Amino acid sequence: NPEKPLSLLSAIGKECAGAVQLCPPEEVDRVAHSVGTLESASLADVEARLSAMRIDPEAGWVMPHEHWSLAGTQSKFGIRHKDGTWWWAHGAQPTTHIVKPGVRELRGQALVEHLTMRAGHHLGLRIARTEFLDFLSERAVVVERFDRAIEAGGAVVRTHQEDVCQALGIRHKYEEYGGPSASAIIRLLRESAATAQQGRDNVNDFVDGLLFNTVIAATDAHARNYALVLKGDQVQFAPLYDVATSLAYDPPGAGARRLSMQIGGTFDAAGVDDNAWRRFARENRLDDDRVLDRVDHLRNGVVDAFEAAVQEVASDDWDGQVSEVAQRLLPSLATHLAR
Repeated sequence: NPEKPLSLLSAIGKECAGAVQLCPPEEVDRVAHSVGTLESASLADVEARLSAMRIDPEAGWVMPHEHWSLAGTQSKFGIRHKDGTWWWAHGAQPTTHIVKPGVRELRGQALVEHLTMRAGHHLGLRIARTEFLDFLSERAVVVERFDRAIEAGGAVVRTHQEDVCQALGIRHKYEEYGGPSASAIIRLLRESAATAQQGRDNVNDFVDGLLFNTVIAATDAHARNYALVLKGDQVQFAPLYDVATSLAYDPPGAGARRLSMQIGGTFDAAGVDDNAWRRFARENRLDDDRVLDRVDHLRNGVVDAFEAAVQEVASDDWDGQVSEVAQRLLPSLATHLAR
């Protein structure tokens, strides 16, 4: 019942984002003491699942006997990587990776996300690790979960995380429609930190993410795409995730590329200049020289970072997807930066 989200989570909430497991009261003891099982997932198994999700928008994203739940409307599924192979995780067994075939309506979107994430890595950002992998005839971006930890003996441990909408108790994710502003997130990071230094580090990591998303016109960088990792009384800003530039595609109606959070009074990605960043810095009690230095670092290095990301996958371009995306993305990025 869509009007009763807790009822839905009681059915598919045993493997949620972070360390949360939800189930009906009568299943608590069984779930708490369950070991779970791993079932081998061949490349053909994963291929079949990706193919079904690509061809049929109504295809189920949760298979029989699976109980995981991840936020967001984009198609995805959880999987376990162990001893160099893939496994379906059942019961209490955690997944370690998320497989995303990409947004169906946007050609090559999974590759665009991977290239964006790898570009962020090359620029030195704290960002989730991704791979662009072939599963026989299907391709997907595979994201290593930052809310999982591998212990010395190989056991996978869940780490609690929540996105900033959850942390702030705000339902909407886009600032323009009632979601959190960058200023609200900065206040949250300062107030929730155990120490002043932790607060500064968290704010700097968030601002770096905001700068990167603005420089590359990542128009879907809303508040649910920023998160906190919670360990006892320690609150750490999570690595960046779900980052994807919009520059490989034409803007809707050939209009402006609108950001999910306003910077210095504007939502227009092309309208965020140095003066807007200065206003943003002063509004949030940030060192405007540091902010502008970081903007320059990203602007000056982002083309090389994307080119490096393209080269990492260029040798495996059997379907021409890499060259096609690069031909659309790189000139558009240069034009955007020139503005």
